Amino acid sequence: MNAGRRVVLTREAQGNAPWLARLRERGLPALDLPLLRYETLDPPAPAGQWDWALLTSPQAARSLAAWGRLPEGVKLGTLGDGTRAALEAVGLHDELGCNVPDGAALARAFMASVTAPCRILLPGAVSRLSEPAKSLRAAGYVVQEVPLYRTSAVPPGQLPTAPLAAGDVIFFCSPTAVRAFAAAWKERPDCVAIGATTAAVAREAGFAPEVAATPDLDAMLRAAGLSSRP
Repeated sequence: MNAGRRVVLTREAQGNAPWLARLRERGLPALDLPLLRYETLDPPAPAGQWDWALLTSPQAARSLAAWGRLPEGVKLGTLGDGTRAALEAVGLHDELGCNVPDGAALARAFMASVTAPCRILLPGAVSRLSEPAKSLRAAGYVVQEVPLYRTSAVPPGQLPTAPLAAGDVIFFCSPTAVRAFAAAWKERPDCVAIGATTAAVAREAGFAPEVAATPDLDAMLRAAGLSSRP
C-alpha cells in the first residue's frame, strides 16, 4: 500500500473524530464514513467492593465517564493507546499501562501485573467477545461485566450509495463495522483490521486484510504502508 491513498474510517462518528484530526495534521487524506451507532445504557452500580475496571475500547472509556457509577477506589486499565487516550480525554487515568492487540492479550498482561484474588469489572458493550473475561475467570479472578452501551450497524439504506474512490484503504476497528460494510457495498478494497478478531471476520466477508500489530492509529497506518509520523 502506497502513501497518498485515502484512509476510510468506519467507527462511530465520535470515535472517528480524533483520528480524522490526526490524519489531517499529518497531511494524509481521509474519509469519515461512520458505520456504527451506540445506544447508551444505564445499569445499576455493581454491589460490593471491586479492585479494577478493565476497558477494551474507546467507547467503553467514554461510556464509563458518562455513567458515573463506578465504585469508589477502583483502578482503571485499558487495552491500548487508543482506549487510554479516550480515558484521559474524559479526565480519568490508566494504571495498567499496556498496549496489546486483543482481550486475550489484555488478560495475560493483567495477570502478569496483578495476582488473584482480585475483583474485576468489565464495562463495555452488551454483546462482547469472550475475552478477557474467560481467561481471567479461569485464573481465579472474580469478573463482572457491566453493559454500558449497545452497538448497532448503520442500515445500508442510510449510507451513501458510492462513497469510495479508487485506491481507498478501509480501516476496520470491529467485526460489526466489517459486517456493516459488507451489507452495504459489494466492493472489497484494501483494508486494515485493528486486531486478529476483526481480521478473521474481514476474511470471512471476502477481504484480504492487513492486521495492525497493536490497536492504535499508528499501527494501522504502518500496516497500510502509510507514514505514521506527523
